[in-house]
Amino acid sequence: MDEASVIANRRNVITLPGAGRSEAVLGVKHTYLLEEQQSGGSLMCIEVTVPPGQGVPPHTHVLEDETFYVLDGVVEIRGDDLRGPTTLARGGLFHGPRGRMHGFRNTGQTTTRLLVMATPGSSLQKMFAELADLTAQSEDMPSPQALAELCARYDIVFAPAPE
Repeated sequence: MDEASVIANRRNVITLPGAGRSEAVLGVKHTYLLEEQQSGGSLMCIEVTVPPGQGVPPHTHVLEDETFYVLDGVVEIRGDDLRGPTTLARGGLFHGPRGRMHGFRNTGQTTTRLLVMATPGSSLQKMFAELADLTAQSEDMPSPQALAELCARYDIVFAPAPE
């Protein structure tokens, strides 16, 4: 498809409050406010509801830039070029460019809500769908090795666990 056709097929998108498709991804609720197919693959935007103590271990995206905006609660961010863990509260933002390691965890006592944007969005949304399928198939969490292997298929590499 040529560029003119791609532009002609783009549409404005509105997601009303409380709307959007939701799925459980490893115990964390994802509500898609903008899905990759709505943006031609250029952007995915989701609201992520993170229970206390939950998060994502340090990892590196080969393909995506990922940005987190804290809507409610607190989140501790770690990154390979940060001076240590950084706590972000409501209104805080973290941008993790592709190729830079980052991870996050809800260190608060209440649920944290994040707005997460990924660009491009197609690969990451497909990975989340596979993780949601794994979540739905069993009450047990998949092994760290199984998760790492699945994520590696989408060019996301987890940092080695500390010894």
